[in-house]
Amino acid sequence: MPEESQAPENLWLASLWQEHRERLLRLLALRMPAVLQRRLSAEDVLQESYLACGKRVDFLRENPEVPIYAKLRKIALQTLADAERYHLAAGKRDAMKEASAETENTMEAWAQFADTISSPRTHLERLERQAMTRRVLQKLSENDREILELRHFEEMGNAECAAVLGIEPKAASIRYVRALKRFQELVLAADIF
Repeated sequence: MPEESQAPENLWLASLWQEHRERLLRLLALRMPAVLQRRLSAEDVLQESYLACGKRVDFLRENPEVPIYAKLRKIALQTLADAERYHLAAGKRDAMKEASAETENTMEAWAQFADTISSPRTHLERLERQAMTRRVLQKLSENDREILELRHFEEMGNAECAAVLGIEPKAASIRYVRALKRFQELVLAADIF
């Protein structure tokens, strides 16, 4: 009879997973190193994440004040870290030799963000802006880049960002506004747009 008692849990998790699946897939595609993508797809890691969630239903149900997406995100990132350790630190075929010179997904996402600020007149101008945006982003602190990525690429709200960062929602809002302001100041100082 344990299978029957597990049915409501399985349905609850499946419904929850379906609701957040696309966001989690975008997260994994964004965070997955190019070298690991030579061995796994984001879909593979997403599937492993779902299995990990099945083992951590108690974690998902506790602390209902924490947004569920923040909990699912945490499990997905832990699964990604486990996959990186297994595939990149294992004594198997050297994954680094398989890596291509492809740009990291994060940099591609930042490049798309740069394109939304102002529409380019030519392809060359767009590439120039992307290169300048990368240089500006390197000048930002890790905290500033993180909050901007959470808000713009993972499409999180203040409450979700706060849960992920372990801070209050008001602090997450203030951190976002300040990071965006610093980004804009650096862009204007670089005079790239």
